[in-house]
Amino acid sequence: MASLAAMSYAGAAVAAPVTGTAKVQLRYVSATLQNGQQDQKPEDVAACRKQVSSIDSRYLGVTVTTRYSVDVKTLIMSASSSLPSPVATKPLILTISLSPLGIAGQYAFGAFRPAALPNTYVLYLMGLDFKAPRSSVLVLNQGKAFNCLVSSDPSPLTGALADKLKVDQ
Repeated sequence: MASLAAMSYAGAAVAAPVTGTAKVQLRYVSATLQNGQQDQKPEDVAACRKQVSSIDSRYLGVTVTTRYSVDVKTLIMSASSSLPSPVATKPLILTISLSPLGIAGQYAFGAFRPAALPNTYVLYLMGLDFKAPRSSVLVLNQGKAFNCLVSSDPSPLTGALADKLKVDQ
């Protein structure tokens, strides 16, 4: 009986994973070169703004809902982001499973060319304090000199995420 009580006490001492839900709106548009660097050409940024606002690729203004679970002791983590279909004629919610990206100093998740959105990268980041959630969708443009990034972050192309995109693009 004493060992049963000790086991239940030991189980109580183990911290449960931190779970949560974050909702952010994709409001900022950037163009990125195929090597992941920011494209400074105003005409490319304008083309991206038009592209991510079009009826068959609408990302600008949508709300992304991300559910996450992070065990801060073992660093076992998972996340999924849900967003409306970018094709306005197909009003349904798509849920994308995200994988941990291993970026230091934050919890970062991504899906590269997920089946539901094969011409995109879907990204989610938050601080180690589980605050400052940020979501981004990188729309890949085959045959163009630039890709289009729509984000909840006004400066998404800085820091470790930018380095990760440069490697993966």
